[in-house]
Amino acid sequence: MYRAELELEAELNNLIRVLGRSDLKSEVEMYSPSATGPLFDLACAGCAANQCIPCQSGLCVACPVHGGACRTVVFDAVVEAIKLARSAADKVDAAIAVPAAARGKEEKETVRLYKFFFCHDPSLYISWAGGPSGTTVSARLRAVADELNGGRRILFECRPDGGCNAFTIPGVHSTVFLCPPFWAVQGLPGLPEVNRRAATIIHEMLHNLYDLDDSTRFNHSDQPTPRRFDAHCYEAFLLRVNSYGSDRTDVDACMHAPCEVV
Repeated sequence: MYRAELELEAELNNLIRVLGRSDLKSEVEMYSPSATGPLFDLACAGCAANQCIPCQSGLCVACPVHGGACRTVVFDAVVEAIKLARSAADKVDAAIAVPAAARGKEEKETVRLYKFFFCHDPSLYISWAGGPSGTTVSARLRAVADELNGGRRILFECRPDGGCNAFTIPGVHSTVFLCPPFWAVQGLPGLPEVNRRAATIIHEMLHNLYDLDDSTRFNHSDQPTPRRFDAHCYEAFLLRVNSYGSDRTDVDACMHAPCEVV
């Protein structure tokens, strides 16, 4: 064999050894565009095959979905949550994009609902925010949609607590705990179950992303939460502005919150 051929063979063998030690899959993932679409894990007991991951907390309960198709129910709710949040944000942005006198029927309805839940016109300038009130609300809703659409991997965990649809724990920013009422058929007027579950997930993601409180500020029970910082108000508003019914519990909780001093 000629010397040149020996050198080429040696180089090929060395290349094969290098490739054998490399993790090509990881490198492809590293330099590929980020995937879009819901990224989440579901930790519940009693799931059907490939529906859930093992429960690390030891506190999980079974989801009551017939056939154990728990992940399918959550996936459908997350997809709908992305649509609801983006649609509501679009409507708010459209309402503040034109002068009040030039608003059409849809923009006027958005403003009416915004005033009902947040106490003022979405175009009202908020000095500390440096822009219209509605810009903050729409930005938060878009951020929730983006995080649900692959921005982060979320853990949904089935818990036995029956007093709410879901809850979060302050400081645990990528976990949503789902309670039995979340899975139940509640039959609220004008509100399909998938939309109700979607709005619940948006509510909890607002806690995770912005630490928006419910009723009172966290660790300050003597300080009521202003409406634009209350997740109940967001949940009720985004359902109504998308022409769905709302959970009366959210509406009542929002109405008990004070209007923001601006």
